[in-house]
Amino acid sequence: MEDKVKFIVPEDKREYGYVGLNLETDSAKFVFPCRYLPDDADRNVQKAEAKKLLLLIKRAQEEYLFGGDGEERTQLFSMMWLIRDYIDNGYYTETESVMKRSPKGKIDWKHTMRHSRILSDNGNLIYRDFYSYRNMLDAGNILTQIYKCCLGYSVKTIGFLYGISQTERSVFQVESAGDVSYMCFILQREQSKTFNSYKKVMLFHLLTILKGTQGKLHAVSLLMRDSEFEYVFETLINEVFGTEDVSKFYNQYSYFLKDKTDDDVPYATSLLRPDTIMQVNRPEHTEPDYYVIDAKYYNYGYSRNQKDLPQSSSITKQIGYNHYLSDHNDRKKYYSVFLLPTSLENEPIEYVGYAASEKEKNVIDKVAVCLIDLRTLVDVFYGTSRQGISREDLRQMLRHILSENFLNH
Repeated sequence: MEDKVKFIVPEDKREYGYVGLNLETDSAKFVFPCRYLPDDADRNVQKAEAKKLLLLIKRAQEEYLFGGDGEERTQLFSMMWLIRDYIDNGYYTETESVMKRSPKGKIDWKHTMRHSRILSDNGNLIYRDFYSYRNMLDAGNILTQIYKCCLGYSVKTIGFLYGISQTERSVFQVESAGDVSYMCFILQREQSKTFNSYKKVMLFHLLTILKGTQGKLHAVSLLMRDSEFEYVFETLINEVFGTEDVSKFYNQYSYFLKDKTDDDVPYATSLLRPDTIMQVNRPEHTEPDYYVIDAKYYNYGYSRNQKDLPQSSSITKQIGYNHYLSDHNDRKKYYSVFLLPTSLENEPIEYVGYAASEKEKNVIDKVAVCLIDLRTLVDVFYGTSRQGISREDLRQMLRHILSENFLNH
């Protein structure tokens, strides 16, 4: 499978229309976001970055409940869990208690008294043989064979992401409907018997993999439409830049209708909800800066076409946040920022300008526009930045850029 997998980095954001892993019958593709990696990126780098994005897609799909067939997504997640478990712990092996005639191990006195010859020595009774239990590894155990079967199928499907191409063969075959049915029966029986938390998780994932096959190999995909990937981008921005609980800053709008019987009970409509709020300390000030950040997974960072910028409705909403938050939080100053994805070679953040009404000159009535390198954002989220950049570093970079280019102009 590894030789057949093609890693694709689109030059244009709209080229493929999706991001993620698409496993087809004769070929397999992993499509990265636009310009996410350089063309000459090492294959090991491609695989490492692909795994990061798959986990992000998984998280977004679980949180927002969208993106393709749910059973296929769940099966792929279980494959990822199983391969990771194999890498960390090796093959699963059951232990069985075996009774042997031996003084070593936990002696079974009841069995010893029944079956051992008794000798007498000066009035003392001596048992000639002891029977004891010893835990023995059972490499041929049915669960071990099921584990190997599911692992082999998982490696055949996505093992290329982990650099694994071959595992030990199982006595069962996932291509056999009879084998799959029997394995599912065994796993369900074990589920009803075990109280071991790890084993419960393992049994769940093994069952998920087998139920997804139903005796035949088929394509499994984990991908999102490009338009849905905005939820991943929003999650990244909020996790990396967010420092405040945004639910404390919601603004409730309501209707106050004169014909209501109870004038004290307004008709509530939707909440005005800021996406991300970042508080950053300024070295030269006692009061911190507050920024209302709106993550926009728009194409401007790649096309540099003005038509790909956020529209006036988004601008108006952000300015509304500025005024509401400043008025209701001890007159603290809140400033708005659009963050858009792009691919940058030097600095991870680039200031490109601001949006405002032509009549407004106050910074509270403007929205800054910045671009952020998407790969750097993902790396910082996972704590694997190539430049050693932390989340706080990235926040300070954004604050510094806005202070230099936006707040003082």
